[in-house]
Amino acid sequence: MATKKQQRRRYQRAQGRGRLYDDHEPKSGSDEKPQRSAPRRSTRTRGEPPQPTWRRSVRRAALFAAGLFVFTQFIPIGSTRPTPAAAALQAAAFFVFLTPFGFLMDGFLYNRWLKRQRG
Repeated sequence: MATKKQQRRRYQRAQGRGRLYDDHEPKSGSDEKPQRSAPRRSTRTRGEPPQPTWRRSVRRAALFAAGLFVFTQFIPIGSTRPTPAAAALQAAAFFVFLTPFGFLMDGFLYNRWLKRQRG
């Protein structure tokens, strides 16, 4: 047997989803909360990967390249720390490699998701 609190919540959920009292009109009075605008809904559903774009791939690669540059400047690996020019060259090479690789990976994941949806 559900508790009173559980019963009340179940009833409120059913009302909110429009399953009870189709002709029910909300009361107009001071006891109601002011209505907020509906939240913006995305066209994507939960679990759907976004379509691959070059802009997203470049942005992601730039973020990781900047992180690599900072990491190599502040965390010494080996006996010497690389010069800023060497670290920048390494980060640029990482950026050039990661941009198309990220785009291809996004495309692969999106196409695999599409195949699964089509059956």
